[in-house]
Amino acid sequence: MKILIAGSDLNALLFAKYLKMQSFEHDIYITTDIKCEDKTYTTVDIKENDITAICDFVKYNQIEFTIVTSGLAIINGIADLFSKEGFPVAAPFSEAARVTFFNSIAKKVMYKLKISTPRFGIFDRENIAADYIRRAKFPIVIMNDFTLSERNCNVYKSYQKARLELQEIFENPNEKIVIENYIDAGLVYMYFLTDGYNAIPLISLERKEYGEYTIITAPSSKITNKLTDKILQNVLFPLLDDIAKYEGNYSGILGIKLKVIKDEYYVLEYYNSFQYYDLQTFLSLVDEDLAELFYKASEKNLESRNYTNLQNKFSYTIAVKKSKITQNDDSDYFITEDDMNKIITKTASTLNFAKKELLEYIETNCNIETYKNIINSTKEVFRV
Repeated sequence: MKILIAGSDLNALLFAKYLKMQSFEHDIYITTDIKCEDKTYTTVDIKENDITAICDFVKYNQIEFTIVTSGLAIINGIADLFSKEGFPVAAPFSEAARVTFFNSIAKKVMYKLKISTPRFGIFDRENIAADYIRRAKFPIVIMNDFTLSERNCNVYKSYQKARLELQEIFENPNEKIVIENYIDAGLVYMYFLTDGYNAIPLISLERKEYGEYTIITAPSSKITNKLTDKILQNVLFPLLDDIAKYEGNYSGILGIKLKVIKDEYYVLEYYNSFQYYDLQTFLSLVDEDLAELFYKASEKNLESRNYTNLQNKFSYTIAVKKSKITQNDDSDYFITEDDMNKIITKTASTLNFAKKELLEYIETNCNIETYKNIINSTKEVFRV
């Protein structure tokens, strides 16, 4: 099968390597101007936001379907163009994806559909936002609106610090922000694959980010089958139906960032792709022909599926600054790297064992100060 990955980020490389690993018969292409000696895939010198050139490449090279990891390609309308040409693509229409690019739109849709989310306000004027936080109960969360280039979501415990943040944000007169109540619970991320009509769960995970490293565990112990069904029925399907009424069907990856307290949940944000490092965690556990699965999504043909096959294991991932780690790849671990980080994943029959094995690897290959910091943080965050 000829498959194009429209993107030049780490997720594009991970998809390419995993699909090739599943079947050497796949011909994998990636849109990037970065020269690479890796023979796993073929690089195509096309900018990821040049959707016309990407479409022409698909047409003249008889690409069977395209997976899009690039937010630039999505917002520039790659799915819209491909749909007109009749080319299968696992990506949402540009208008349908607005709910994943603009927090203000996402919050308005949540409110309209009565999707559980923290109490919020949307502001485009500093004085009104300042008056809101003056009367707010702290801590509060301040989020930027347009998230394509960067997602900023910070917690403020006092009016003084929040007020300084507002002054900095509104130095840009075209800025808009979302302010919401803080929910005291750990973050959970859920990812689904959808064809616009149906959605199947891919994985749930938990992450904690620090200055020099990120820790990810999966699957999340907070997400039960009952809660997954509840989120599908009360969040995913109403959202897909609402998007379809106005912007066309949403296909591809749909991620949710949420807080979970027992059987209750609060939806915070939506994503149109895996967040950095999350895809590697998913790929370490998936036991599925992903080419077939994503092809069915691109062909609007997921009605016969309601689950994803995952190994009966747990995954523990640490992303560490490359300067902090010395050893080369180890075949017992899933290891990749980007410009700044080395991402190391270990799977095992229990989360405890996966954590133990990975921390031993880190102890051997990281400087002692980094190792101590990671050990201390894991005790606080993941009591496994």
